[in-house]
Amino acid sequence: MNKLPKNFLDDVEKFSGKSLNKKDDLMLVLEACNSNEKFKEFEDLSFTGKYVNGLFRVLQNSVKIPEVENIDQIKKDLSENMEKIISQLKEITSYMNEKNKMLFEDNYLQLSQSSLQNLQQLVEDLDSIKKYLNFLKRK
Repeated sequence: MNKLPKNFLDDVEKFSGKSLNKKDDLMLVLEACNSNEKFKEFEDLSFTGKYVNGLFRVLQNSVKIPEVENIDQIKKDLSENMEKIISQLKEITSYMNEKNKMLFEDNYLQLSQSSLQNLQQLVEDLDSIKKYLNFLKRK
């Protein structure tokens, strides 16, 4: 698969049974990847997003799960993969026009509380996207 259809994000929402948090921004990412034939980068971004979202879940639940002993390792892994996802986003935004590139820099790539919250919502969406891509591969 080299390009994703226009209704791809709608299909992800139907598949996951929930609305995407950052659908408009994901549409910009999708368009940038589609028009530059960077499907592999989009797939890598969704993989990293799913992984980061899993790490967030483990950390949130670690309070309730006494068996989770390596919290420091999980935090380190999360930190490294947050850097990775930021770097992947920077790569993809380099294919965007200046206005959209600035939008991503302001909303996701700043080291601020709101950027972190936006990024967390984005990785949640990427998790759903990755699950849907996996589903399509198995079809």
